[in-house]
Amino acid sequence: MVTDDKYDFGDGDRDSVLRELIKHDNSHLGPSLVDRQQPNPPVDFIHPRGYNYWSEKTPNPPTGVGISMVVAPSWGIIFPPYGTARLTGLLRHYGHRVVVHDVNISAYHHVLENNYTNWWNSIYYYSWELPTYYTDVHPKIKPVLDQAVQNILNDDTELIGFSVYQTNVIATLYMIKQIKDKAPHKKIAVGGPEAFNDWFEDTVEELFKYDPCMIDFRVTGEGEQELLTILENLNSYPTSNNTKPLIMGGFKSRLSLEELPFPDYTDYDLSLYEHPDGTSIETSRGCVAKCTFCAETHFWKFRSTSAERTIEEMKHQINKYGVRRFWFVDSLANGNFKEFKKLIQLLKDEKLGIRWNSYARNDGRMDLQMFKDIRETGCATLSFGVESGSQVVLDAMKKKVKVWEIEANLKDGKQAGMQNHCNWIVGFPTEGKQEFMHSMSLLWNTRKDMFAISPGYTCGDAPFSEMQLNWESFDIAWKENIGDNRFLSNWFTKDYVNTILHRFVRLKFTNIWLNLMKDNADGTVINTQRRPSLQDSYKFTPLTNEYNERIEQTQETFNYFVDKTSHSKNLSCTLANEYIVFAWLLYKSFGAHSFEMQCSPEIDLPEFGTFVSNNYWSSVRWTVDKTGIINSTLTHRFEHKSLKDDDAVEKYEIPYGTGGDMSFENNTKLLDNKNIEDVANE
Repeated sequence: MVTDDKYDFGDGDRDSVLRELIKHDNSHLGPSLVDRQQPNPPVDFIHPRGYNYWSEKTPNPPTGVGISMVVAPSWGIIFPPYGTARLTGLLRHYGHRVVVHDVNISAYHHVLENNYTNWWNSIYYYSWELPTYYTDVHPKIKPVLDQAVQNILNDDTELIGFSVYQTNVIATLYMIKQIKDKAPHKKIAVGGPEAFNDWFEDTVEELFKYDPCMIDFRVTGEGEQELLTILENLNSYPTSNNTKPLIMGGFKSRLSLEELPFPDYTDYDLSLYEHPDGTSIETSRGCVAKCTFCAETHFWKFRSTSAERTIEEMKHQINKYGVRRFWFVDSLANGNFKEFKKLIQLLKDEKLGIRWNSYARNDGRMDLQMFKDIRETGCATLSFGVESGSQVVLDAMKKKVKVWEIEANLKDGKQAGMQNHCNWIVGFPTEGKQEFMHSMSLLWNTRKDMFAISPGYTCGDAPFSEMQLNWESFDIAWKENIGDNRFLSNWFTKDYVNTILHRFVRLKFTNIWLNLMKDNADGTVINTQRRPSLQDSYKFTPLTNEYNERIEQTQETFNYFVDKTSHSKNLSCTLANEYIVFAWLLYKSFGAHSFEMQCSPEIDLPEFGTFVSNNYWSSVRWTVDKTGIINSTLTHRFEHKSLKDDDAVEKYEIPYGTGGDMSFENNTKLLDNKNIEDVANE
């Protein structure tokens, strides 16, 4: 049996999981990098210009304009940055001089060589945020950043472009400031996920204390179109001169991936990356679904390449760089199912001797034979966005998938020898207690088929997502505008039935549930975000060693405790109902049992962090006998203040929020000699 100790999943996000599973994937074809012969000499990829996307302000756009492409730390270290390689291939195809600086990988090796903390391990993601970045990280990597600034200035290029992500925005701004101080005439462009946000300039100025005017261009949408436009018309644009950056692009571009030149990796020393035998590859952009919790559909409309084009690119990269491993960076590789199925068949026919992995969506058309074919082509892991086991929630998310498809895919994948991973969301706005119970039922029913799961940190309100933009339809309790009525600086639903406190309790139960499935029910699923000290906060004792193989999704209400005389009393009552759900799950799976659990900031903060942990204390104990009679005691209290460095709770929530001060204490709920069937359906 596979044990969790074999793997180090970091904080368990989907990239960390795939990264770790790749490390242990030694089961397919192809010689190792050290045994492989040198790749064939590079062959220039020539493709006549056929685009009609580029802005052409001048009749004869200049060629040869130079650009330095920069990726500051921290970003991925598995393969070279795909976006930069893609842009490099395109710009060189049109005659522009490109110099690439992967400052991220340089800083990574500098840190390793000096035996500093490996801040690229995802468990240290917070180190790239304020204030930890300036106290811990920046002093150690500053020599690398300063040297990179000098190298960039030595390029003698007219434009300097930075890819900006949440984890590298501070280092990026530092480098831009140094460049502008030394060479004010240099023009700066930023693009990437962080540059996409409308509040980018305000964040730069108010949070990071930099002048946004030092940036000339902010590229939103797809960078290929906008960078060519900037370079072809660089001298015709006004400089920033005490104005905010010129925003280029938008959310409506739909570049033809079929026409784009292949990514250019000639600037990278592949031996510096974790997997020197591989690169990333893109077969599609966007997503065929329009999940209501996701913002991607607002800026990348779905389109895909043909299977033949993907094979052509693979052969090109194999011949030019000698790689044998590919990471599909698509949001889902099987979005265009017809082309995905064709790609699998072509990979079987071509016998390229590669390994690959990707993200995917559950799809009932993927049967056992298809999973066997996928495995045969060199894919050991697909990462599925499952999110929930409740059909009600899946429909509200607009996942366009049925529960039976999820179960069938996981079962067939396991039988085909794959190690499939699932992403999860706890506490979607429409997830009531019954829906949460259905989600836990799916986990139980797939506990031997799902290889690994990332339970996440509960449901957030992503900017530009439908959940945020159409918040009223999700019963979110904002008043007139997005975010104007928060609870503990988080979204919540009306009557306080789904708050960050409810979501935390569910998240803790989800993690306990995953433990119990392995410890008491022969489950094999790995929790990639395993909480080592979690077991110290609960005790479960089944009366027998027997358990039910499946839990059917029945209909219960779980609204035993209700008190709407005040918001704080109803908050206390609805939280109490969360414990009934878990008692019911344990009864349905194990029968007679006893259970106890404690919650407190002292216990939970080290395991779950400030994103979901709050000033909530509880102590619960119950026993359920063979006839279903439950006896329980719950004592819990809540102090309405934040554990974070956040004064919004005291300044805005309590004085102006719907419920005012929501604190409650010494609330005790008792269930004496009640039938759990009756309690669940009260």
